[in-house]
Amino acid sequence: MSDKQSDLSSAHYGYDFVVATTQQSINATLKEFLDAANEPELVMCYVMDANGNPQQIDYATLRSDAKGSDPFNVPNGADPATNQDLKNLSGASFMYAFKAKLGLPPGYAPQQVPDIVTLGLNTASVTYNLTCSEFVVVEANYGPRGIIGWLNQSQPDGAAWLFTSKVDLRLSDTDQSAYDSLPPAVQKQIKNLGGNAFSVQQLLFDLDNAALQTVPTISGVAPGTPLYTCLQQVFLGAYFVALQKQGKPVLGYSITQSSAPPSSLTLTDLNMKVSPFVGSDGQPVANPSTQQQQLATLSYLCAANGKALPAASAFTWNWVEPADVGSYNGVVAINRNTFASYFQTQLLPLVRNNCFQSSVRVYLSGFLDTTVNYSWSLTPGQAPTVTLPPSGATVLQFQYSSSASDDAGLGGDMGAMRLSPSLEVDVAFAGNAVTITQHLIIYLNVRSLQTSGGGNIVDKTITDTYTLAVDQTGSLTATLTTSTADNSENPSTNSFLNFFTDLNDIINDIETWTRNFVGTRFNDLPISVVRGYVFPGGNTFTFKDVVFSDNQDLVSHITYVQPS
Repeated sequence: MSDKQSDLSSAHYGYDFVVATTQQSINATLKEFLDAANEPELVMCYVMDANGNPQQIDYATLRSDAKGSDPFNVPNGADPATNQDLKNLSGASFMYAFKAKLGLPPGYAPQQVPDIVTLGLNTASVTYNLTCSEFVVVEANYGPRGIIGWLNQSQPDGAAWLFTSKVDLRLSDTDQSAYDSLPPAVQKQIKNLGGNAFSVQQLLFDLDNAALQTVPTISGVAPGTPLYTCLQQVFLGAYFVALQKQGKPVLGYSITQSSAPPSSLTLTDLNMKVSPFVGSDGQPVANPSTQQQQLATLSYLCAANGKALPAASAFTWNWVEPADVGSYNGVVAINRNTFASYFQTQLLPLVRNNCFQSSVRVYLSGFLDTTVNYSWSLTPGQAPTVTLPPSGATVLQFQYSSSASDDAGLGGDMGAMRLSPSLEVDVAFAGNAVTITQHLIIYLNVRSLQTSGGGNIVDKTITDTYTLAVDQTGSLTATLTTSTADNSENPSTNSFLNFFTDLNDIINDIETWTRNFVGTRFNDLPISVVRGYVFPGGNTFTFKDVVFSDNQDLVSHITYVQPS
């Protein structure tokens, strides 16, 4: 079960394209990003209101009210009876405070850093570990006459305080998801359709949004200890509950949304779907191995150009197989119909130029003059019939034909003419090639008295094959090869027919008329913009290769660029 089975045009799916990356690559890239990130330090302070409840206060205002005393500078276990700072903080009704900074916890070997994300089976409950590069918590314990105890502790190196929650990543407003309950402005921030829609930076923003999370559980601190109780009250109490209502990131993490550049396909809607590792039956493996768990993917289900996004549905194939785990981070797959429709737009003007409406007229010069006259015309620019076959290598077909005839004399006994042009253009996806085949036929038959001649005076086939590849920078390229077959006939005529009808002149005129029938030879092949419309902004992935699946979806293996 591999990405070669990608079948996005199936009625079960219908997404314009899918971007899928493995749990292993998400964690590796998130850790790389967090290791280099210099996120702002978040400081939250609370004082006691008149009813004894915590009330948030600005850090600078607190220190001013406490006569310059800083709660973070008071050592753990300080004596309230002798410590002037604690007396000042008591006078300011200080309760507790924390300061934290999003990042990797210090003191770990790279391979020992806890994973940030575990995908599991359900998009509604992705496991997220919030990690901090620093975390300090302080708390005052009060008696009848002021502070009687003081706690000031920091996250130790090599023993991270982890805050683990379940995150609902269903970005849908129709399935009772956490996202559905958020204000439109917050929804827009989470469902980012800009240039960094698929980046780990955006994913971290979504994971860290309190509105999508359950209340985190704490690990790395012994339950029942004063520190554990403090973290529960200080960090997960009023602060986290307030964030959930506001739909804000837990530690103030933010991301600048870049706009998508103009492209043939513009991302206009997306949802997420966790794709667990599946077995040969297409069903999730019941007890996945560690490697199989790491190969679970987070799949972005994408709609383009304003199309409706179908509901999320489970894939019955794996986007990444164990043998490929070290080669790339995931795939992008483009629906065969979406890609074929793009070629339809590109090819239609060229095809219309070779769709001819025929017209003929056969008439006598006069009542006494029995000279037979033959006139004809071919009018280009006609609209062909367009078909997108639901299966098979041929993904797009253009077809057009017309026929005109006329005769002169009693029952047509003096002369007749028939002119029938037809055009068929097929676009096929197979292997790593796009093949465009054009076949133009113009049938002509002319009769003078009882002598006639005719045949396919134009019968030309042009086959353009674009072989797809990627260059050293990961950009898609295409190499064009063209072949032409000419089976046109020059009907043999005796001197009598040619004398009366100038058949050869008619043939020559029609051949001249259609000499502009040439190959597709794109100056800018549509495939060259694939990177642009799949990844608006263009800085999230590089491509490793490109090939069509067994169902003609365009599949490219991708690798995250270094996050910044």
